[in-house]
Amino acid sequence: MPVNRNALLRMRTIDGCLRRRHRSWTIEDLRSACEDALYEYEGTSGVSLRTIQRDIELMRSDKLGYNAPIEVVDRKYYRYADPDYSISSLPLTHEELSELTGALDILSQYSGFRGLSGLDETLTRIEDRIRSGSEGQ
Repeated sequence: MPVNRNALLRMRTIDGCLRRRHRSWTIEDLRSACEDALYEYEGTSGVSLRTIQRDIELMRSDKLGYNAPIEVVDRKYYRYADPDYSISSLPLTHEELSELTGALDILSQYSGFRGLSGLDETLTRIEDRIRSGSEGQ
C-alpha cells in the first residue's frame, strides 16, 4: 500500500498530538490538527473523519511497521498507551542498520560532486544516527 506525502503528514501530525498527553484528543480534534498541518505545508485542506480513522488503523497495524499502541479512553479520547512511544523513534533491526550502512557507503561516493553540496553534511548526520542506533541495541 503506497503512502503518499499527505498521509505521512497526517500520521506525523496525529503522532505529535498523541504525544502531547496534557490534552485529551477526540477524532475531531485530530482531524482539525491534520487539516491545519495540510493547509500550512501543502496549501490544501479538507480531511474527512474516515480518513483519520484509516490513518489511525494504519498506524496501529504492522503495514508500515509502526504498531502504534493507540488506545481509546472513555470511548472518545485517543492517546498512546505508552507515553514514550512515537512513530519517529522506532528502533531499527540489525538487518536494517546493515542495509542503511551499505546505502550510506554508496551515497558517500557521490560526496564532493557539484550540485550535491549538502550531501556531506546529510551523510554525516545519517551516519551519526546509524551509529547511535546500533549502540543502543
